[in-house]
Amino acid sequence: MLRPRDFFWLDVEWRRVQSKYGITDSIHMREFGPHGIFKGISADGRLCLFADLVCIINEHKRASVAATLVTEICRRVFKGITKLSMYGACFAQLAMMNDVESRLNDHCELIRYVLDDGNIYKKDIIEAKGILALPSLKTIEFCSDTSLCALQAADVVTWIVRRRLAGHFPSGFEPLQGLFDKHHLDLDYKEEWMVGVADSIRKAEGSETNG
Repeated sequence: MLRPRDFFWLDVEWRRVQSKYGITDSIHMREFGPHGIFKGISADGRLCLFADLVCIINEHKRASVAATLVTEICRRVFKGITKLSMYGACFAQLAMMNDVESRLNDHCELIRYVLDDGNIYKKDIIEAKGILALPSLKTIEFCSDTSLCALQAADVVTWIVRRRLAGHFPSGFEPLQGLFDKHHLDLDYKEEWMVGVADSIRKAEGSETNG
C-alpha cells in the first residue's frame, strides 16, 4: 500500500538500484532460480541487492499486506462456483480486509488497486470488483511492471511471504525477511468472509439466470 506520491519516488529509487547492479530487466523473484536470468548473481551479490530493495520498499510503503488462502478451504467454500478462481478469491479477501481496516481507522481515502497487466486472472479480478461492491474500493487498474516498479516490489513481498510459509530461505535471500516490519500485516483466513462472497456470487448468478 502506497500513497500516490510514493509510487513516483519508489520508482526513482528502484531504477537507481537496478542501474547500480547492472540490472536491465524487471526484477521478478522467479528469475533468481537456477534457470532464471539472474541465476548468475552470487549469494553475496544477492545479499547486497536485496538489502537495498528492502530499504526502498520499507521506506516508501504505507503498509504491506499479504492475504493467504488455503486451497482445500477455498475449494470447499466455492464448490460449484466457476466465476472466481483461487487468485480472485484471494484478492477478494485482501480487498475486504482493507475495507474493514479503513472503516475501523476512519480512513476516508478510497483505495485504488493496481495489478500486473500480464495477469492471467485479470478477468476474475474485474468480476470480483462487481461482486464485492466495497465502499473503500475506488478503481482496479492494470499496468506493466516494466513501467511501474511498485509491481516489482509487490512481487518481492509476495515471494518472501511464500518462503516464510514454507519455512525456507535460500542463501543470499535472508535480507528479505526485513520486509516483515511493524508495517507488515498477514491476513488470517476468515472463512465466514469467503462464505459471504460465495453467497453473493450465487445470488448474482441466480439473477443472471432469471434475467
